[in-house]
Amino acid sequence: MPTLSPPLDPVKLWLAMLLRGAEPGAIPDASALLKVARAEGVLALCQYHLRRSPAWAQASAGLQAELTRCAHQEVAVELARTVELRAVLAALAQAGLPVLLLKGAALAHTLYPQPHLRSRSDTDLLLPSHADAERAGQVFQTLGYRCPATVVGDWANSELGCYKTSRGLTHALDVHWRWSNRTLFSTRVAFAELAAVAVPIPALGPEARGLGPVHALLLAGVHRASHRLTDPHSERLIWLYDIHRLAERLTAAEWQQLTALATTRALCGPCLAGLTTAQGWFGTRLPEESLNRLRAGAAGEAFDPGQPPQPWRLEWLEFRGLPSTATRLRWIGQRLFPDRAYLREQYGFHSALWLPWFYAVRIGRGILLRCTGQRPGAPARHQAERRTR
Repeated sequence: MPTLSPPLDPVKLWLAMLLRGAEPGAIPDASALLKVARAEGVLALCQYHLRRSPAWAQASAGLQAELTRCAHQEVAVELARTVELRAVLAALAQAGLPVLLLKGAALAHTLYPQPHLRSRSDTDLLLPSHADAERAGQVFQTLGYRCPATVVGDWANSELGCYKTSRGLTHALDVHWRWSNRTLFSTRVAFAELAAVAVPIPALGPEARGLGPVHALLLAGVHRASHRLTDPHSERLIWLYDIHRLAERLTAAEWQQLTALATTRALCGPCLAGLTTAQGWFGTRLPEESLNRLRAGAAGEAFDPGQPPQPWRLEWLEFRGLPSTATRLRWIGQRLFPDRAYLREQYGFHSALWLPWFYAVRIGRGILLRCTGQRPGAPARHQAERRTR
């Protein structure tokens, strides 16, 4: 049965019109506008564009004041985040650990007029290997970060979350050792390739580097597709606006690089879906020749981002895409039997006698999710941790 798309939110459509520079029409109800803009990650962008639009004069004094307050708050948070991130990158450099900034943290300083306009709740860091990521976690602990136990293993998981609260602000670091945490995409591009064409981010210090524009756009498409694998209706405006701004800055040579890279890495589908969806929302200018090449490549790929597979088929695609039999066996073992410290962190037990029971609970939950798509209630500790991200 085909997946039905939910009706388009008129407030979300209004925000998209505003961000693309078109006349958005009458301003929606203030409370609805603030709620949707915050959920879509474009609250500061809304204030920025509306303040420069004739529609600003139509906004109520209350809406103007609240948008301005939120924008000033984002500026203050960004200043604190920048100071912290500079310290983090300096500590990694001192430890001899190369690192790349991914997604929002990098785009905020390379793609947007002001960094506070790219709303985000965490900072994504990419290290060359699992061992390097673990070393980075040890470095962060010396800076006051807490790194809760995660699924131990180089294939069962591709990121380590570290958290620190300072002066009422939570700093969250997602430390990756592959460019995507989704196994389906994680091996398509290696750290060395990304580092070879990385761009400096002077505002974050001499050690700061982010992805080049071609890889950044490719990752933006993969990031969107990864979220839609578990929630087909997941379509945040901030992710599409990233794609829109990245695409509009590509040169003709970079478009050729993008299509060649997407074709050789079997990523035409996620890239094409992200670009055409961004075009639908923001009117992104896209070269037809590049779109045709992406369409041709997407037609031959096993994964169709427009039709997310059933959970069991997704597992099969990820399993089949692993590079070797040994890796597949390790992936299965790490997913079924994570480290006991992880289980203790998630379920809150102490006695080793409980280990067999909670391994069985974890396996049962996994089977239910993959067979039915229904996710059972997560452990209380896990839910609390998710709310902090």
